[in-house]
Amino acid sequence: MDNKRLIYHGTGGELFLIFLKNIFLTIVTVGIYSFWAKTNVQKYNASSLEWAGERFSFHGTGKERFIGFLKALGLFFVVIFVTYLVRTLLAYVPIPYVSIIVGYLIYLVLFLCLIPLIVVGKRKYLTSRMAYRNLRFGFDGKALEVAKIYLKGITLTILTLGIYYPWFYSEKESYLIANSRYGNTNFGFEADGQELFFIYLKGIFLSIITFGIYISWFIADLQNFIWDRTSFQGKKFNSDITGLQIFGNVALSYIIIIFSFGFGFAWVVVRMTKLFLETISLEAEVDFTSIEAKTDTTASATTEGIEAISNALDSFLG
Repeated sequence: MDNKRLIYHGTGGELFLIFLKNIFLTIVTVGIYSFWAKTNVQKYNASSLEWAGERFSFHGTGKERFIGFLKALGLFFVVIFVTYLVRTLLAYVPIPYVSIIVGYLIYLVLFLCLIPLIVVGKRKYLTSRMAYRNLRFGFDGKALEVAKIYLKGITLTILTLGIYYPWFYSEKESYLIANSRYGNTNFGFEADGQELFFIYLKGIFLSIITFGIYISWFIADLQNFIWDRTSFQGKKFNSDITGLQIFGNVALSYIIIIFSFGFGFAWVVVRMTKLFLETISLEAEVDFTSIEAKTDTTASATTEGIEAISNALDSFLG
């Protein structure tokens, strides 16, 4: 057994029972159980993942996610009320369309503020609840710093008609990964936007002329690019997934889902999870003696609640 490679022990049968329970209870509780359902799947996947003879674990709860959602919902209604109040008062100003313009500006600012809050908050929550060998992961990034990266990246991506996106993506991933840690030890990430640009250029061009067939190879190139540039304690990760593996598994997944009338979805999830995780390895063993615990008391599920509300609004409006 390769102690440097991730191993996923999940099975379709076990995951199917979890899905079955989640669907039933989510319907019975009119959607409330969805917070516990999401946690159940994450707990199962974490406990099924092994590296160097030890299993991971996830310590989040549905209860804290539900409470976080309620807090986010309260915040959402306060923002809507304040915006409505401002627009109502501005309606009395004798300037055409001023209330509409200000209202849209408020929504735009809120949207731009929500992105970094959700990115940082969600990563803080998920990493703080993930553990390995009784040590928690964590994230020390700041929302303001992420906001600067997103503001610059989105602006330049729009101005360059998408050309800048690989540089934006590289800068974003570099910040997020470099500020992620296991215990008190941070991960490392070094990426070149120019190299990623050519991966995107090749991937988009070949995907178009092959009518989408090359997308599997494009995804493989992206996964390998990210992991091959990620490190921990100076030791590099490696991903050796291939486009042919992804293409074959995706094709088989469609066959399983179609001929099982959807009941084989859990087995498909397990197959794809195994494929993407078990192709990842670390070039050398980790020195655990130098790693100490570091807790994060600022991590909460409230931003996940904000994301849930944002997704619900997006689905409703879209």
